[in-house]
Amino acid sequence: MLAWFGRLVANKFLKFPRGTNLSSYTQLYVAFFLSGLLHSSGDFVFEKRIVSRSFKFFLLQAIAITFEDLVIHITKSFLRRSGTGCKLGKADESRTGVVVRIIGYCWVTLWLCFTLPIWQDELSALGFSSTDRKPISKFLSNKWNQWI
Repeated sequence: MLAWFGRLVANKFLKFPRGTNLSSYTQLYVAFFLSGLLHSSGDFVFEKRIVSRSFKFFLLQAIAITFEDLVIHITKSFLRRSGTGCKLGKADESRTGVVVRIIGYCWVTLWLCFTLPIWQDELSALGFSSTDRKPISKFLSNKWNQWI
């Protein structure tokens, strides 16, 4: 449903050609914006003081995907110039392709661990959860509070 709405906005309303970066990124940000909005409505029903936490979390996911795409683009350019035969973005069963896939999984896990405190720690601070945050999570949460 969110993907359909993103395509509608990108291709019908804004008239971006299908398959272009403008179309893809518009769809990405519309989908995560709507997802954040839907989750924020649940936050509002649950506790009005934490209504922005879901919105921040979901928009950060879209930003992370944009950053990841930039890194992939730079890496592809570097690999093409160096003559390495890694086919990023396609099924590549070579050793290099497997390493790239593992790095991708590590990145996703790291980003989720880095941003999840934004979504969950406000509940703990308000007393809705008794989760004991470990030092790393407390550090990340404090850093996010300084930055955002």
